[in-house]
Amino acid sequence: MSQITICLVIFVAMLILFFTNKIPMSFTALGAMIALVLTGCLEGSSAIAIFGSSTVITMASMFVVAAGLSRTQMINHITKLLYKVTDGSFTKVLASYVIVTCILGQFVPSIVALFALVHPLVQNMCDRMNISPSKMMFPIAIASVSTSFIIEPIGPYAAWYVTQNGYMESYGWTATQLNMWSETAVFLPVGILTILLAVFVVPRFLPETPDRPITAIGGRKTKEQAPLSPVREFLGYGVFVAVIIGLMLGFSSWQVTLLGAIIVVASGVLTEREAIDSMNMSTVLLYVGVSAFGEALAQTGAAEMLGNLIADMLRGVTNGYIIGFAFYVVGFLMTSVLYNRAVSTVLVPLAVITCSSIGCDPRGPIILCALSTMSSLVSPMATAVVPMAMNAGGYSAKTVFKAGIIPGVIRGVVGTLIAMTLYPI
Repeated sequence: MSQITICLVIFVAMLILFFTNKIPMSFTALGAMIALVLTGCLEGSSAIAIFGSSTVITMASMFVVAAGLSRTQMINHITKLLYKVTDGSFTKVLASYVIVTCILGQFVPSIVALFALVHPLVQNMCDRMNISPSKMMFPIAIASVSTSFIIEPIGPYAAWYVTQNGYMESYGWTATQLNMWSETAVFLPVGILTILLAVFVVPRFLPETPDRPITAIGGRKTKEQAPLSPVREFLGYGVFVAVIIGLMLGFSSWQVTLLGAIIVVASGVLTEREAIDSMNMSTVLLYVGVSAFGEALAQTGAAEMLGNLIADMLRGVTNGYIIGFAFYVVGFLMTSVLYNRAVSTVLVPLAVITCSSIGCDPRGPIILCALSTMSSLVSPMATAVVPMAMNAGGYSAKTVFKAGIIPGVIRGVVGTLIAMTLYPI
């Protein structure tokens, strides 16, 4: 068998184990990674490198920062205030957190850090309202991923269009170029729609009780802890705020969060033991395992083969809406098995090549490629936020698929109508 075939067989086996939920998903993912290395589908050095990747460091560090904030009284104060303002209404509370997440997402360049920042507030509110985190965590995950950076000129990716224009210029598209508002014109209305879906639709597909044990970010308190001293209480607040500001200013996510985690422990806000316990290794290991699979897809050429196949199928199509939606679907499917950043790298050039071959404007398909990578939250392989939400909300792979597919399809349809109307062929 070819390496591509072996890689796909391992992928199918991993999916079956994910959906049956017989083995902890972190062990399934790590087992798949080992199988990929042993079969030659993934280089051992690439697998090891994932453990030290910036995303892993950011994830582990944010667990500690979040736990430090949870150790203070700030979350209790915010929870009490928000509960009072919303009259304890589940829908109003959820809407408040989704909107807050959306606003922060325009400034915080890491969706991993964003979810980890909001999570403690949501967890505390769930405890206060005596509802399961399974009803609230996935809508927050959707807001973290799908509504981030929708207002491009003020977001961390304000120069996104420059890179895409470079792709188009290399194929002779110099007269039609993207500008800083091109993506926002599509993403903003789709983002508003996503907020409504996250608040009013997605919770209907979420279980009243967790599908599997919850392993919350920052850990759950097992016993009543003594209040922090005033100085340490202040430091707990200060580190949290400093991390947010550092992320907003564009400093490296892993450096900012790691420094914050070190200060939390060094100042005594958390003990060393509490910090280690808060790192939620099941989430980290799940991310490492599925990320390794995405790397294997790239190394074996499976991802590029899929993209080229779809591009060839579209060469005879002239309807702009069909072309645009096809690229959204391809990006959505690829992101389900390959992390979103990698998908953009593969798919955007293919979109430009395909559009050039039939002489149509590539701007709409390019924007839809970007939209698709922010819309696929149906598997833990799409983005690191999904495994984080799965453990924080106690979701099975089946629940994630059910809750993620509806908003993904709706975002694709609406996004295609807007993008291909603004940039017709």
